[in-house]
Amino acid sequence: MPSADWSVFVDFAQPGYLALLALLPFVVVLGVRSLSGLGRVRRPLAVSLRCLVILVLSVALAGPDWVRVVDDQAVVFAVDQSDSVPADVQRAAAEFVRSSVAGLRPGKDRVGLLAFDGRPSVEQVPRPTLVVEQLGRPIEPHRTNVAAALRLGLALLPADAARRLVVLSDGNENVGRAAEEAATCAALGIPIDVVPLRYTHAAEMLVDSLTAPAVARRDEAINLQLVVRSQVAAGARLRLYHNEQLVPLDAAGPGAGSLVALDAGPNRLTIPFELRSPGVHRFRAVVQADPPEADTLPYNNEGRAFTIVGAAERVLIVADTAADSTGVNKAAAALLAEALRRGGIECDMRSVDELPEDPAALADCSTVLLSNVSAFALQERRQQGLASYVRDQGGGLIVIGGDQAFSVGGYACTALEEILPVETGRERLKLLSLSLVIVIDRSGSMAGEKLDMARRAAVASVQVLGPLDRVGVIAFDSLAEWVVPLQPAGQRAAIMRAIAAIGSGGGTDMYPALVHAAAALADVTTNLKHIIALTDGQSAPGEFETLARRCGAAGITISSVAVGPDADRELLERIAQLSGGRMYVADDAQPLPQIFVRETVLAGRSGLVEQPFTPALRRVVDNQIVAGLAPADIPPLRGYVVTAIKPLAQASLVRTTEDGADPILAHWPVGLGRVVAFTSGLWPKWGPEWVAWPGFSKLWTQAVRYAGRPGNPADLDVEAAVKDGQGHVVVSAERLPLRLLGSLNLAGRLVRPDFTAENLPVPRTGAHRFEATFPLDSPGTYLVNIAYGYGPAGEGRTGVLRTGVVLSYSPEYRTLRDDAERLTDVARRTGGRVLDLGDPDTVFDAGSIRPAQVRRPLWEDLIRLTLLLFLLDVAVRRIAVSPAEVVRRGRDFVHGLAGRPAAGDSAATLATLRGVKDRTRDAVAPAPAPQAAELAAPPPPVPPREPDALTRALEGSGPAQPVVAPPEKPRPATTSESEYTSRLLRVKRRARGDQQE
Repeated sequence: MPSADWSVFVDFAQPGYLALLALLPFVVVLGVRSLSGLGRVRRPLAVSLRCLVILVLSVALAGPDWVRVVDDQAVVFAVDQSDSVPADVQRAAAEFVRSSVAGLRPGKDRVGLLAFDGRPSVEQVPRPTLVVEQLGRPIEPHRTNVAAALRLGLALLPADAARRLVVLSDGNENVGRAAEEAATCAALGIPIDVVPLRYTHAAEMLVDSLTAPAVARRDEAINLQLVVRSQVAAGARLRLYHNEQLVPLDAAGPGAGSLVALDAGPNRLTIPFELRSPGVHRFRAVVQADPPEADTLPYNNEGRAFTIVGAAERVLIVADTAADSTGVNKAAAALLAEALRRGGIECDMRSVDELPEDPAALADCSTVLLSNVSAFALQERRQQGLASYVRDQGGGLIVIGGDQAFSVGGYACTALEEILPVETGRERLKLLSLSLVIVIDRSGSMAGEKLDMARRAAVASVQVLGPLDRVGVIAFDSLAEWVVPLQPAGQRAAIMRAIAAIGSGGGTDMYPALVHAAAALADVTTNLKHIIALTDGQSAPGEFETLARRCGAAGITISSVAVGPDADRELLERIAQLSGGRMYVADDAQPLPQIFVRETVLAGRSGLVEQPFTPALRRVVDNQIVAGLAPADIPPLRGYVVTAIKPLAQASLVRTTEDGADPILAHWPVGLGRVVAFTSGLWPKWGPEWVAWPGFSKLWTQAVRYAGRPGNPADLDVEAAVKDGQGHVVVSAERLPLRLLGSLNLAGRLVRPDFTAENLPVPRTGAHRFEATFPLDSPGTYLVNIAYGYGPAGEGRTGVLRTGVVLSYSPEYRTLRDDAERLTDVARRTGGRVLDLGDPDTVFDAGSIRPAQVRRPLWEDLIRLTLLLFLLDVAVRRIAVSPAEVVRRGRDFVHGLAGRPAAGDSAATLATLRGVKDRTRDAVAPAPAPQAAELAAPPPPVPPREPDALTRALEGSGPAQPVVAPPEKPRPATTSESEYTSRLLRVKRRARGDQQE
């Protein structure tokens, strides 16, 4: 048992610098000889100070630490909350922590607590007592990251105590490497105690995997491979779903009936299936134990897979039919579909709501075509899916304009605009100047996500404003407040900081806020004036309709946004109608930024040019879309949406204006895919001449074939599966000729379920085989797109191989028992202990404490002392002060503090002045040393001298009378002075000769 007493000592990090102390004798010798003129007191003091400077500096360079050995202890518990730990075992772990703190030593020990799953969270920083009664909710329970818990626990441990980590887990980590963090703790001397959370699922049945071919042909029969693992021999009911439709397995083949017998261990089942239609075929297999007692966890009884079957040129046309009261959007999309079908391209028309969010569902499409679709209708999730479909899967995207697309569709600052070849934000376009006032409800009901999204929406509006625009922000509850007074929009940083500081309040009274906004806009001289008002509740009464009519008459439009079901939608719609604005309804706060961006663009100018013009044909590097078309063949259009070409994009069709060329048809490559933007559209309204034009079908057929991706080549095969908990991809090039095999180049791209993408190297592992592996962190679809190229330059073939795997459930549900060996290894690496869940008293056992050395560096204090001693050394050598004078001045200073006059001030002053006078007289007229004969003779009489004024004043002889003395004439040196000088020279020569001898 370590002693509770602590000791203190000094430790040096680099003791070699103490060798500099050997210089002290030389410093003393040199100081005595070189400082001999300083006197008997100052010389030893200066030498001593110089020695002290060297002494203290040498010790400082040696890196001294003031070391204090203590047995105080700080312990941080890390409790596993992942789904792999059964609920009853998690409760036992929490009880272990609560019981263990009974062994805390008051004033000596501290306890901290954190919970972890896929991410750690701090429940309590180290304190003398445990104040947390229960753990918080899990953050990512489908994952286990012990390494992250160790990192956070290490950061929580204080430096002034013996430190220890206690990990309560089953050891089944699937993210990170705890062994690496254990090595860090071992290097720091911090032990990790582990408490294995032991369990075993004796009766469990799970689906290990369900695999299907990545790609297949139409009317091809494929085999689905299902692996089911069971702990015991039991029966099971097997259900297969194809695109969420139940498949009768009794007709699928022998051994694949709905009731199957499973042996203990892995069981492989083959299910044949015929693919009769193109598209993405999704499969889901569900296994249910019969009897139910043979299964414990219901979460791991499902497997998923998919197969892609379809023509390479299949196009998905998406139109916003929900917001199409006149039917023009549907008619425009139908005209495009008919033109493509005439070109031999298969088309499928869908509404925006039917567009899947998951890009894997678009794997059977070569191109997605958006016909006059707003960003608000797409929503953020679908935009991200389309961006991933193009950038990471090599898909094609064609965006056609209208009154709901591009700048007027709120594309600015969205994931969709990032991949477009044109700019849609107001700051990039030459639009009319706008004064915009944003009125935001900050009542109590807006607190939380609503107010946060409202702030983000206001910031998004500010970001798309141009330098000639003005903006103001009013926040209201029961009172209205100018958060941002109406000012030029160029000061974006200050404006956005003010918006971010908007907090919630109480009450809802929108009328005064609208009055303030209208009054401010009435005094500005911009071309357009607009108000965006947002609220989620019922406002106090006011003359809203009268105000709206006056605003409309003054050219001030008001658009209103109703958030949630409690907003007064009828009032908001009436205000928008009377003022000439628009009204939006948002069920939640998520679409607010896109609504505000769209409104800002629409308010600044419609963004539409609705007048006849004929696009001009331009020659560009990649002219595939307009190949075979002559400038005289291009028919006129009657409208388009204003955009600006991006620097690296190409515009094949433009409209030339005074301000430059507005793009009509632009395109560029994005990642593995390509994007085409056509800023006109609405064929029944803007392009009836184009519909009747014979080249209409040719143009769009060539655009689809330019943007669309080709199908998988016949020379390369790709497969993907889940293997050992990781994704595994194999590319086979057995059918590729040997002359081309050497030039084959593969570059992979992995798209995770959250749409994040990363590069995936595909190295060669055999003569005709290439493989890649990647971790599966969370459930969902993992898409793999491998860009390939082979053959000589200019004649080779390029394309994209597409495949993927589906992680049906979290790896947490794949483990059937704890992994105590991994935890034991962590404890062994750090010198920790393996504790038992039933013995919590051992955590704070005094015998396990490793006394800690608490270090406080001293070198900074020593450096400060060195500087002080150096200044004193300089002062002693440079400032001549007698000790008696120092004592006298100190005494006078003490008397001054006491309020008494210093004794003897007059006498001391008189003595000082007389001393100065005598020294001055001696220096001015020194008497030569007399000869021996002269010393015997009496001195000549000295005529009396008139006392000077200073002497008479000091002796009190009355006021001095001015005495004018005649100027003295220089007298030549006498004979005695010359002889005296000669004698001195002879003595000097004699002494020099003696020294030479």
